Amino acid sequence: MLKLTDFKSVHFIGVCGVSMKTLALLCAREGLKVSGSDRAESDVIETLCKNGVYAYAGSNASVAEKAELVVYTACIPDDDPELVRARACRRTVMERKAFLVLVQNMCDKTVAVAGTHGKTTATAMLSAIMQAQGVNFIGHIGGDYPGGEISLVDSGREVFLTEACEYKRSFLSLSPDVAIVLNVQFDHPDCYKDINKLKDAFGRFTQNVKKGGLLVVDYNLKDDFCPEGVRKVTFGFNPACDYRADDIKYDGGRYTFSLYRFGEYVARYFLHVYGKHNILNALAAIAAAEGIGLDAVYAGESLKNFAGISRRFECKGMLKGGARVIVDYAHHPDEIAAAIDTARVMTRGEISVFFEPHTFSRTKSLIDRFADCFYWADEVIILPTYAAREKNIEGGTAYDLYQRLKKKKTACLYMDGYDAAADYIKTKLDKSGIILLLGAGTVDRISDMLFKR
Repeated sequence: MLKLTDFKSVHFIGVCGVSMKTLALLCAREGLKVSGSDRAESDVIETLCKNGVYAYAGSNASVAEKAELVVYTACIPDDDPELVRARACRRTVMERKAFLVLVQNMCDKTVAVAGTHGKTTATAMLSAIMQAQGVNFIGHIGGDYPGGEISLVDSGREVFLTEACEYKRSFLSLSPDVAIVLNVQFDHPDCYKDINKLKDAFGRFTQNVKKGGLLVVDYNLKDDFCPEGVRKVTFGFNPACDYRADDIKYDGGRYTFSLYRFGEYVARYFLHVYGKHNILNALAAIAAAEGIGLDAVYAGESLKNFAGISRRFECKGMLKGGARVIVDYAHHPDEIAAAIDTARVMTRGEISVFFEPHTFSRTKSLIDRFADCFYWADEVIILPTYAAREKNIEGGTAYDLYQRLKKKKTACLYMDGYDAAADYIKTKLDKSGIILLLGAGTVDRISDMLFKR
């Protein structure tokens, strides 16, 4: 069985991805010689270089061929020059999901957080609970903290805490002791034909939980996942939930709730992060924390102090008239609706949504749902598609979405870029309300343009 300690050097292709940069930093801390490439210059490259990783933009096959181990993401094509050279030189080459197994094998236990939405926040919540209660662990979180702090935790080898990504069934490489399934909604149409195929993948993931382990699952999915030899607990708002939130109150978008565990009152919790959906993330984190022997009541202090993850309903600043500019990673109809709902309870002013669709395949497959999810917004501005790994697909462009949305919402515009969006926002400087910048691409750059100006 391969171990990370079998290698002295490692090269990451796609090193600026939120997961890959964390893994690169972990390897550097382990004393390995680490290099990495990505397609474009970014602040991440500078951060990695400052932390002992030789990172660069572009492709340099001569660097990759010198590494004993080469790791690549699922988005890297087979004809990538560095990947081709590494294979030709017979280096050990593996996809990121296989590399996670090497990290998993370094630790006594593994906790894996899965779900179409909320993985990063729930993982970060659990990480905060574990840090506060002195667990020695590796925390692999798919997002940074506000201010740019990379969210790698490397305090010991008791537990490996990781997000479990469903894209191309990556999470099936893991064999966790504790698994969380937050939700399952159709996504990634480029690798799943329909919701049934996606649920099948999540089912296989839950079957990988070790015998005697724990599955923490949303109450609405309680009958979908029943792995043998595994204890299962549910969470949610239903009175029948094992971990239930009740007596829910909100103030300006932030929520407090009482936790009932198997029908018994436990404690009252205050969330610093915005949005009712984060109650569900908190319930899942608390249940998983108890599954590894931590205290649920003490977890409340961690959640109260948890300020969230970058680009998860993150306020970037305030305009002259009092309008808040908030960025959110929402790129799926359910996530967009949740972000707008959260904004709606926070303001009586106008909500302007700037949405950058992420991938053509997702837009085309979910275009009807996208057309309905902006209901509570006062106006919607559609920006060009962030293509990521894809080429243009007929019927799946941002302009196609704009045309569909325009039939339902008259207050809808299409703009051709960030400059146009920033200039349009400048016309609203004296207005109150909320400006939402939504998308998983680089739409957050609009906020940098606004406040640098």
